[in-house]
Amino acid sequence: MEKTTKLKVLESIGKIYEVSKRSKLEDSFFVKMYKELSFLAEYSGTTKSQALFFSIVFAENFKGNSVDFSDLIRYLNCNPMKLLEFSDDFSHLCASGIFEKTKSRFKKKLSGANDQYSINEKISEAILNNEHLPDIQDQKITDVIQLLEEINIVGEQCYDGEISTQELLSKTSELVKNNLHFPLIRIVNHFDFQIEDAFLYMFTIWKTIDGNKAIDIGRTCETVFDNTTKRFNYLQKFLAGENILVKNNFVEIVEPQFYNCSEMKLSESSYNLLRECEINLFDHNQKKKKSKKENIISPTDISHKELIFSESEMQQLFLLKDLLNQKKFIETQNRLIDKNLPPGVTVLLHGIPGSGKTEIAKQLAKETNRELMKVEISQSKSMWFGESEKIIKSIFTDYKSYAKECERTPILLFNEADAIFSKRKEIGSSNLAQTENTLQNILLEELENFVGILIATTNLVDNLDSAFERRFLYKINFSKPDKSIRARIWKSKFPDLELEDCKMLAEKYEFSGGQIDNILRKNEIHEIVNGEQVSLDNLLTFCSEETLSSKRPQVGFVKSA
Repeated sequence: MEKTTKLKVLESIGKIYEVSKRSKLEDSFFVKMYKELSFLAEYSGTTKSQALFFSIVFAENFKGNSVDFSDLIRYLNCNPMKLLEFSDDFSHLCASGIFEKTKSRFKKKLSGANDQYSINEKISEAILNNEHLPDIQDQKITDVIQLLEEINIVGEQCYDGEISTQELLSKTSELVKNNLHFPLIRIVNHFDFQIEDAFLYMFTIWKTIDGNKAIDIGRTCETVFDNTTKRFNYLQKFLAGENILVKNNFVEIVEPQFYNCSEMKLSESSYNLLRECEINLFDHNQKKKKSKKENIISPTDISHKELIFSESEMQQLFLLKDLLNQKKFIETQNRLIDKNLPPGVTVLLHGIPGSGKTEIAKQLAKETNRELMKVEISQSKSMWFGESEKIIKSIFTDYKSYAKECERTPILLFNEADAIFSKRKEIGSSNLAQTENTLQNILLEELENFVGILIATTNLVDNLDSAFERRFLYKINFSKPDKSIRARIWKSKFPDLELEDCKMLAEKYEFSGGQIDNILRKNEIHEIVNGEQVSLDNLLTFCSEETLSSKRPQVGFVKSA
């Protein structure tokens, strides 16, 4: 390419820009600038009238301005209707990739009236680098993931007001039509969706690929519809299950607590469909595996521990273990369902700290060969207002989804549930109180309709809201172990210790099982660090260190008698 081409192009643009000012788009202008317009049209692959608008927008862009119809009308000093005669030129310049179009912040309720134009950066770079103009229009989508991303970009442009709903649906239709060689797009086209549904489905697939477990239905409908009435009607039918995506099980609606929090996610059928199209949503599968590592405990990973409690406490635990036996559990659920009773098993373990409530849940899981989904409920109280509700809701949604994958119904363990089961606050006391009340309302509703196995632990049963009492089928209290129980715990932890010494320790220290576990840990550490077996005197020292004494040594001078 000759070095003078860049200068010729810039010179032609400059002359066209100067002479076109106040030209009113009259024929005399096109005659006067015939030479420059012809050269620029040949260089850019456009018509002479398109070369004119190319020149004005190019020059204005380098002055730091984007250009809309109002700017052009003022610059050309022409009748607005005269400019509209050339509207096809703007459509061609946008379709060919020479122009990029955005929406003005100040929207006018007329088609095209708020469109702003700028030169594609690749075009201006080619001119300034003395290169041929790139054929942007022929740049093709190379894989289906790129296509889904393009659909997402179009959706975000519509949501941001850069393009209209009509343009969104038109672009989506064009993308589908031009990419039927991709199996997924061919299948979507085969289902004969309305274009709104096709966009929504592919948009949801992209959001899932991008790491979203579920997407907000209301916000997504705002992406598709700029007309409030159409959006509302579409949303109503969608939530009522009348939309084809819901009726034919392409997506699932995540049960909402509040109207504005309705969410949807891809169904298992969609995951299977995507796999058939060789789109493996590795994020979906890997996140499942990751979540299993983080909060799912396999029964094979739980070490056996002997549970030692009073006779009445053990009887209740034996009943619970028998109930969770797979055959008895299924039989129980079937009978309860037949009698129109809630089939879920909900258990509240309450009592002093260190009594082994969490360990009981683990041992029950091991004994009945069930997976344990452990939730530290205090960590679910998000610092972000409005997020806690979604987190609590997602716990039950995740549990239901995971239960479908398990051969046996897993146990959902709410550890330290007093963090959220506490008495409800008075209305209007604070925003935080209102949020906590909302969380409790969600929990109460979930417990009311719970189908699986839930075990909650708490140290502060007196702080429990009375509304939760009825939601727990079994409520087992673990009191402070008496001397005989403590002696048995000592013996189980220290089998080499003489029985009389165990009784002496039980008499001297009113420790819980958790505190005796601390002594055992110190014992093991001492033997490793010092290379010697712990003596009874060592154990007594460990015991004296275990309790935080209220008696403190005096600091400062003590007056003598």
